[in-house]
Amino acid sequence: MSNETRAAYTRHLQSQLQQGEAEQWELPDVTQASDRAQINAVNMHTTPAEPDPEPEEVPPPPTLAEIEAIRTDAQQEGFEAGIEQGTQKGIEEGRLKGLEEGHQQGFAQGLEQGLEEGKKQIALQMQQWDALLNELIAPLQAVDSQVEQELIELTQQLARAVIGCEVKTQPEPLLLALRQAVEALPSQEQQITIRLSAADLELVKLSYGEQELARRDWRLELEPSLSQGSVQVNTKRSRVEMPLPERIDAILNQFINQPRPPVDEPDYPRVDSAPQLSEPVTAETTETAPSAAGPEAVPASPEPQGDPHGAA
Repeated sequence: MSNETRAAYTRHLQSQLQQGEAEQWELPDVTQASDRAQINAVNMHTTPAEPDPEPEEVPPPPTLAEIEAIRTDAQQEGFEAGIEQGTQKGIEEGRLKGLEEGHQQGFAQGLEQGLEEGKKQIALQMQQWDALLNELIAPLQAVDSQVEQELIELTQQLARAVIGCEVKTQPEPLLLALRQAVEALPSQEQQITIRLSAADLELVKLSYGEQELARRDWRLELEPSLSQGSVQVNTKRSRVEMPLPERIDAILNQFINQPRPPVDEPDYPRVDSAPQLSEPVTAETTETAPSAAGPEAVPASPEPQGDPHGAA
């Protein structure tokens, strides 16, 4: 290779090295490893002596200042670590305690508010239910009152019919009314005129007889306008009327208006007998006349107790 060629090749390599394109090339290792031990002159294997190891450098012991500095640093690090750990633990415990107290306070406050709100809701619901019940009960009460009044009127009509039938068949109610009317007169020592219906006129004649009527100075007269069971007693100065309808109404009113315990009570007494007769007496007189008959005004043959017809 000529010098010019060698110089050109060298320049080319330098330019590649500058541009980073060429890589350094190392010469290959041409040494051959041999594991055979060296043989000395007497044909003996020898082992080369190993070189003595280099002594290790022992660091010098720390000084008192360094030990004090290490102790101070360790104490400071432990103190800071304790502060950090205590702070973290305190924060965690405080957070948990705060959560627990907040939960308890919130639960108690929520429970109290819930109870108050529940009471308000219950009171509102009760008012609404009361209003609904009143709307349901009011018509029922009106119907009950109407039915009760109609039942009373029906009972009165039925009682009047039964008593009227009883008066037509039994003489005792008429004779009792006649005796009470005569006793209600201011003075009985005078002629008495007794006005009756046709049926009652015959009944009185049969009951007293002509002689007794004459002895008592009673004069019987027919009065077609009077209903059977009604009596009208007249003297020169007074008059006593005992109409049957008014006597029946008095008995029924006395029975209806008497105080009674509530029907739904267990000890509600059963009505076994009707009230005693207490007929109204209407007297028109110029003298002072008693308004009620005494207890001696009782017929000779009274009806059994419990029969309201005989008391009429």
